[in-house]
Amino acid sequence: MVSEGRGRGKKRRPVEDVLQEMLAHTLDKREDLILTFETDPDSGAERVYAMTGQFVSECMLRKLIGQAESQRDEGSVLLCQRMPKRRRGA
Repeated sequence: MVSEGRGRGKKRRPVEDVLQEMLAHTLDKREDLILTFETDPDSGAERVYAMTGQFVSECMLRKLIGQAESQRDEGSVLLCQRMPKRRRGA
């Protein structure tokens, strides 16, 4: 997985392109993908954070599902879909 850090001399790729690659990677590896946003209260600068790995426990997942369901009237969306079984050797 390619890390998008703050390297000098590197051309910054559009976040949409990087996120598409991260999503494909996490679906293939069955890892968690966390995407969240932060706004600096002083400057108003916005940042997006995207993380992949094993982060969400079963208990935490239930809490997040409950929170998303309780905020549907505020525009929250929850997608739950069965993944196809992995082929042997994959």
